Amino acid sequence: MMISGEAHYGNGDSSLFRQPDTVVDERNVDGSPKGTIPNRYRDGLGGINLEQVRQDQRQARRDVVRGMLRRLLNLRRRH
Repeated sequence: MMISGEAHYGNGDSSLFRQPDTVVDERNVDGSPKGTIPNRYRDGLGGINLEQVRQDQRQARRDVVRGMLRRLLNLRRRH
C-alpha cells in the first residue's frame, strides 16, 4: 500500500524499457516528453491534478460496468 502521493517506478534498466539510440523524442522547454500529460490533468503549477485523474478513472469504471450490464440485459432479453 502506498501512503505517499508519489509513484515509485523501477529503475528501467530492463531491455524492455530502453529505447534504441536512433529514437529521438520531442521535448518541451522543461525537458518533459511533449504531449504526455493532457492539459485537462495539469494543475497549473507544473504538476498533475490527481483528483481530476481519479474522478475520470471512477467515471470510466462506471461506464464500463454500465456497458457490461447493458450487454448482459440485452443477451437475457434475446433468450
